[in-house]
Amino acid sequence: MAVRDALYRQHVLSALGCDPDKTRVWSPWWGSLLAEPAWGWASLDVAGMERLGGAEEASAAEASVLDVAAQVGAAEPERVLVAAAATSLQWAIEIVCKALAGTEDELREGAAFCGKATAYWAERSDTGGRGDGPAVFPWLVEVGDDTELLERLSAELEAWRPNPVPNIIGSAEGWETFGAASSVPRAARLVLRRLNSCAAMTVTRGGAALLRRPTRRLALLLGDVMGYFAQRDTVENSSIIALVGEALEEAADHARQNDEPLVVVAHSMGGNIIHDVLSHFRPHLQVDLLVTAGTQVGLFEELKLFRASDRSLTGTGGRKVPALPNVGRWINVVDQADPLAFSAATVFAGAEDLHFGTGAWWAHGGYVTSPHFHHRVAMRAAEGKR
Repeated sequence: MAVRDALYRQHVLSALGCDPDKTRVWSPWWGSLLAEPAWGWASLDVAGMERLGGAEEASAAEASVLDVAAQVGAAEPERVLVAAAATSLQWAIEIVCKALAGTEDELREGAAFCGKATAYWAERSDTGGRGDGPAVFPWLVEVGDDTELLERLSAELEAWRPNPVPNIIGSAEGWETFGAASSVPRAARLVLRRLNSCAAMTVTRGGAALLRRPTRRLALLLGDVMGYFAQRDTVENSSIIALVGEALEEAADHARQNDEPLVVVAHSMGGNIIHDVLSHFRPHLQVDLLVTAGTQVGLFEELKLFRASDRSLTGTGGRKVPALPNVGRWINVVDQADPLAFSAATVFAGAEDLHFGTGAWWAHGGYVTSPHFHHRVAMRAAEGKR
């Protein structure tokens, strides 16, 4: 959470003109309010079962991914970042950010390092439009291992003077606020000890998902969905609605008192809860910017699962659900590789659907800890488009 919140401050809040050091960030955690699994997730244990019949062999795609992972992760564990940067420097930055370790302060410093590195990559490569890897960053061919890569990247950031970006408030000078380190932060150095074949799987990207089954993550999401709706529909003012609603009320009061915009960023099931809160339970709350990522709001409205859903309103004749009058702007981000992310603009008027490729093996969890995600959201937020 420290990394995520640091990235919020460094990118979106700065782009909207907020003081990143003083502006508060609320993160109401509602997962603990749901019931614990009665058998401790025993239903997820599918190993050791007797086969129904037939041979099971690894596919050619799986085998090729294993080969690459073995070559990079096992044979050269000290060159995982180098291998990623050979294709995209930003991939290497994303790997570092997702594997940061240390104290909360060290995590914030590491996130600031990764955030500035992302801005450096975006400016020099035109967000990948001019190419990537050694073609745009020729110094990459001079580094021998991951330690050298981080040290050279730190030196490049120290010498870099960002160009002013139109409509981005404080884009050039804002980096000083986050303590641009003159050396590689400890949290980033600790990453080097943790990189192994798992990180190498991230480098291979495309086929890595074939080797993993995020069964527990899916089970948690299903539990969240069913638990939330069961609680909400039996108790009008459920503990989850109360927790999230009260946090939003407090954040709204703080924003008004400090003349700041109220920005809500919701991921996964959080987007569904926020929509329920803003459309039914707290319709008086005014949100300036709503960002949803990897959410099912569009799908759940099609299934008419929200309290505010009107069953008589369908897509017949091109109709859409009217835009929420208490939301100034709604950006819905979808990784097309995320099986749990759905369009909102096809169902809701006023919603903007934007594609972002997380590059993560489990795309659903790759949004909010990605420096590039925050950089792109900040750019869009600063544009001020409806």
